[in-house]
Amino acid sequence: MIKIINKQLPLPLYHQIKEDIINKIKSKEYLYDEKIPSENELKKRYNVSSITIKKALSDLVNEGYLYRIQGKGTFVAKPKISRFLNLMSFTNELRERGLEPTTRLIDISTINNEFIAGILGLSLNDLIVKVSRLRLADNEPMAIQTSYIPQKLIASLKMEKFKNMTSLYDLLGDVGIVPFKASEEYSIKILTEKDIYTLLNQKKGSPAFLVKRITYTEDNLPFEYAESILKGDRYSIKVNLINK
Repeated sequence: MIKIINKQLPLPLYHQIKEDIINKIKSKEYLYDEKIPSENELKKRYNVSSITIKKALSDLVNEGYLYRIQGKGTFVAKPKISRFLNLMSFTNELRERGLEPTTRLIDISTINNEFIAGILGLSLNDLIVKVSRLRLADNEPMAIQTSYIPQKLIASLKMEKFKNMTSLYDLLGDVGIVPFKASEEYSIKILTEKDIYTLLNQKKGSPAFLVKRITYTEDNLPFEYAESILKGDRYSIKVNLINK
């Protein structure tokens, strides 16, 4: 079936084809990880030249809508989550992008740790609550987050609440702990630990973002040190820069 492309429009033909393919992805006519028609099939479908099709597909690959596998064809890419550096919780971050967040508790325990105690301004004898969670979007594993919180700040919270929570920051808000500012450090982590790459449904050696965060209240009290491992194939980082 030939798809009508309006050659009278000032919009380039390749751009019209791009928009049509994007619409097919958004309407789920083309599904994620599904192979799209070949260049020859698309050339016949749109009644345009090979150069026009190549330009449209090349742009769509560069923009993250498609990906190519040598010798197999062109496939629909899962969209990356563009992570702006802000204090939004993981839960709200995903909901902003139309994804349904869920959480699977990996571990909750009470520990002593000299390194983390130093970060949080605690003494060596102060207990720290460790909360590790697998974070999912539309049931797909996206990240492993491990938060460390001074036990004395959340002594009134029952551990059961951590097991059933969706958002850690919402839960902390129940005891008056509200994030005001944070510092984050991003680096690349190669996944070599079997328990980690298995939880994230990744292959051994896959790249991921390792994010270390210290979060403070308005009174400049550090209440959380967190380490997050974000899937490298589903995240990108965006930063707004201003010349001052």
